[in-house]
Amino acid sequence: MGKKGLRLLIFSIIFILGIVILMYSIRLGENELSGIMKAHGGSMDTNTYLIYLEQSITKYRYIGSILSILGGLGVLNITDVKS
Repeated sequence: MGKKGLRLLIFSIIFILGIVILMYSIRLGENELSGIMKAHGGSMDTNTYLIYLEQSITKYRYIGSILSILGGLGVLNITDVKS
């Protein structure tokens, strides 16, 4: 596998990882919030809970979007056929 093939593999993995994070952003956000709840002793105001949940999910959506865009652009750049 040459340099081009290795770069294609790396960018493809980054793209797929970004898509997976996007698809599981709700579950990842809920898991993160579970840890936050444990850190606060298990009790939290409902409005605060919803804010933490929304922001956790949004964070994972941004991370997934950035990874999938960067990976996709990398794949497109490597596979670019010059006419």
